[in-house]
Amino acid sequence: MRAFLFMVSVVAALVLQGCAGTDVAVSQTSQHSLQDLHLFKADSTPRFIFYLACTSEDASCATVENAFSEWASDRHVTSRLVEADDALFTSGMPSFGRNTDLPYRVAVRFVPLVVPSFTQFMGNQSTALGGYTPPKVGYTATIYVFDSATGKLLQDVSAHEQQTTPPHGHANGYIRSEVNTFLASLDPGYSHR
Repeated sequence: MRAFLFMVSVVAALVLQGCAGTDVAVSQTSQHSLQDLHLFKADSTPRFIFYLACTSEDASCATVENAFSEWASDRHVTSRLVEADDALFTSGMPSFGRNTDLPYRVAVRFVPLVVPSFTQFMGNQSTALGGYTPPKVGYTATIYVFDSATGKLLQDVSAHEQQTTPPHGHANGYIRSEVNTFLASLDPGYSHR
């Protein structure tokens, strides 16, 4: 009986730990260093071309790409989709569209995270052990800022966020929310819907 109560306590603790969302893991120092580059002029004109590489095992990249596209349109940012293995990420020079008068290239590798809920039971009727894990949505991302003329890497910033969601919620809304939170750390002047 004690073993059963101990296992139930462990499962409950794990479930409760999963309920707490995490904040964006972009440190204030990293956010300030991005802001120090002045990616936008005083009149909000962008000083960079933006590249997005999204990889996922499900269809969530479509939602991610739409949210980034909406941001790029709202902020008048030239945006391109690239593959995660594009030369841009190793040399600072994209495999296409190298000519630009803008001083920076900003590239983001974005990996959405969607973990469905599940219930697990083990044992038999007299020694049943189990638990429920709620669904989670989040992402991991890396922001790269390159000098357009030389391809030199100026910034390399990692970010991640994860939140527990209601069991019957639609993942796309949560993914879009995660992207908007990410964009707020990249572009504090962006007011998303």
